[in-house]
Formats: sequence, structure tokens, C-alpha cells
Amino acid sequence: MRGITLPALMLMGIFVAGCGLTEPTEFQPEYVVEAYLFAGEPLPEIRLSRTVPFGTVYRFEEQAVSNAQVTLHLLDGNGGIEQSYRYFEGQWGVYLPHPPVDTVLPLRRYALEIVTAGDNRVLRAATVVPDTFRIVRINRDTVIYQSPEQLELTITRSEYPGRQTIFIFSTESLNPTPELLTPFYADFFVDNEGDVEELRIRESPPVNEKNYTTNPDGTLTIKFPWLAIPFYGPNRIIINAIDDNILQFVNSRQIQNNPSTLSPGEIPAVFDSIEGGTGIFGGIARVEVEVYVEQP
Repeated sequence: MRGITLPALMLMGIFVAGCGLTEPTEFQPEYVVEAYLFAGEPLPEIRLSRTVPFGTVYRFEEQAVSNAQVTLHLLDGNGGIEQSYRYFEGQWGVYLPHPPVDTVLPLRRYALEIVTAGDNRVLRAATVVPDTFRIVRINRDTVIYQSPEQLELTITRSEYPGRQTIFIFSTESLNPTPELLTPFYADFFVDNEGDVEELRIRESPPVNEKNYTTNPDGTLTIKFPWLAIPFYGPNRIIINAIDDNILQFVNSRQIQNNPSTLSPGEIPAVFDSIEGGTGIFGGIARVEVEVYVEQP
């Protein structure tokens, strides 16, 4: 998917809360599920694989799990099953809905159930999909980098049960070449001898809608920061309204990356939404727009 992906470290099976680095434990592989329900878009593919030991390179094709029974349920308001969608294996470890493929409904609850072949392990997860929203205004589709007139996007509100909407913003360069790096990222690239592919997609942390300007008509206006744009040229900006599963997963990942409050040797647990395994089963509503960023 564009923008949000399951981090590679998550797939290495090493994140156990309170586990000391000096205490070796026998590696036990876990099943890994990855699936994202996008509001208003077709039912998604569902990927199933296994974790690998620490220090081993994870490649999905090598760890993919075949011959599982995969079912996605649309639930009613009482938690009962309103409709079930059986999946088939399109390729090794990648499961697809049988046609005709229905559309993911916003503000509805979905439940995933997987039964693996051989050991009959049952994996379960559930989520509520955020409401759809749209871009109603953009001040410019071509902007000069760091000009006084900042890029502004105005969107309608997305709803989510029990809380304000939380967004993750992604910027995807459509022409990621070293010559087009903006100054901050060009310095980083030179200092770290990096790969431009690592900068092609940049994501913001989760941001609450209260951080943006609320207009009299109820829409929200977002001033897009220049630091979020690594490349000049054509860029795709994606605004993702996220569910609780993705929010908690991303927040726990940030603790992993900034462990200033942890005890020495402690490895915090990454939140995941899969009962009987690990991974992410998330709901998202998204909009996108393409802009062109000119050099000053």
C-alpha cells in the first residue's frame, strides 16, 4: 500500500516486552498477518507469512504461508456476522477475495479469521474503518519550495467512533533522484551515504485534527510543512485517517525508536492487533493529491 507499511523489524519476531538482551531464548516463529481495509475501496489482499530469527533477512516470498482458510466478516451493530467473504490464494501467501469484490464500508466493523493448514492455528483480528473524507480545496498545485506561500489543503472531516480523527500524512516522490533532493535531505543523503529509495516515501507521526485550522463550514485546513517534502518535482501527498489498530501500532513503534524511558536492556512490545499471531489488521480512509515542487 502507499504510505503506511509494516516495518521490517516487526517481521523479525524479537519484540517481547521486558526481554533482556543478555537472556537468550529459543526462537519460536509466529504467523504474521498484514491487511489494510481502505474505506470506499475494494476489499483488500491479505498477506500471511512467518517471522524469522533476529539477524535473519526477512523475505516475504521465503516465509509466505500457503493453504490457509481466510475469511473476512462484515459485522452488524450487535457484533453478529452480516456478511462473510471467503478468500482464495492468488499467489504464495497472498489471499484475495472471490469476485465480484465488494467495497469496504466506512464506519463499519470488520473481523478477520484465518485457520492455518497443518497445525490449524486460528488467527483473529477486528477493526472499525474510519469515515471517508475529501479534499475540497488546495491553494496551489505548483509551489516554490520554502516560498512565503505555504502549501495548504482543505479537507472535509472524517469521523471515528469515540474520538477525534487522527491522521498520518505521507509524501511520495514520483521522481526520486539525488539531483532533486531538497537541501535538508540532500545533506542527510551525503552525510549518511544513503539510498534515495529510503526517502521516496516519508510519513508524519499520528496527528490529531485539533492541530489544524477549523473553518466556519466545518472543514479543516492543513499547512503542509516544507520539511515533509524530500524531493523537488512531482510529489503525491496522501492524507490517511487511521483506526485504533494502526494508531497503537505506530505509537508503540515510536517508543521502540525512542527508548529514552526504558530500563537498560529492555525491549518494549510492539502493539499488534492479531490474536494468535502478530502483524497488523488496520482500517484507513485516504485521499491524495499530486503537487509539483519547484526549486527556488
